[in-house]
Amino acid sequence: MNKNYQNGVGLMEVLVALQLLAIGVLGFSVLQVRAIDASQEASDRSVAMNLARDLSERIRINKTALTKYKEYINAKTVDTSCIGSATSYFPKCNPETMVKFDVGEILTKADSLGQSIKIYNCVGSNLNCIYVAWGRTNTTANNINTDASKCIDSSTGTYLVGSQCLVMEAF
Repeated sequence: MNKNYQNGVGLMEVLVALQLLAIGVLGFSVLQVRAIDASQEASDRSVAMNLARDLSERIRINKTALTKYKEYINAKTVDTSCIGSATSYFPKCNPETMVKFDVGEILTKADSLGQSIKIYNCVGSNLNCIYVAWGRTNTTANNINTDASKCIDSSTGTYLVGSQCLVMEAF
């Protein structure tokens, strides 16, 4: 009796191999998309940290006007009268006009980066916290209960899952 054995690869084996390859490529594509999202989130967080650091350094330099920084940042009060003219640079600045100038620069920078910034009392502390938010999380009201509740748990101070914000404790 003469038996014939199959030579080569059958069509079913090729289809199964292609399906496995397609699943692998799809998985790799999903990983790439997640990596891009994580990279963007890290970039936004770094920019927010730099913005909060810039504001805290300006407050440190003009610490006697801390309450004015808090008031003007939250009210978005801007005044550029503290800038010198093009021919001579003799600005007429006092601590309050310097605050308005600083706030104007910080708010302009935040708006250009698609971020919002506020200063509130820290949860469980007498210090002030700088809140920077972007994306789906924003800080538009003048009240920590409505603003920060989108960012942190107002009883514990922990970040909420999915929030896109940064809280920096300062002064």
